[in-house]
Amino acid sequence: MDTVFLLIGDRVESAVRVQSILSQNGDIIRTRLGINREIGRKDMEASGFVFLELCADESRVDSLVKELNSLERVRAEHLRIELP
Repeated sequence: MDTVFLLIGDRVESAVRVQSILSQNGDIIRTRLGINREIGRKDMEASGFVFLELCADESRVDSLVKELNSLERVRAEHLRIELP
């Protein structure tokens, strides 16, 4: 199973760009779960966390992670986990 963990800083600014990349790769996203800190008047740098379960070959996953990591204040990590 291929998973990507995504941390988004300054979510107000970054969310649109991240969403665009995820939409372009929607055909390989099996599961998507997002957890966001509430945005208040004083918290304009709210962060968010996204978990993705992917169904793609490794080169496609690596390309997605590389594109996400090219964004400022965004960090993506790929984890492949399998049962023995």
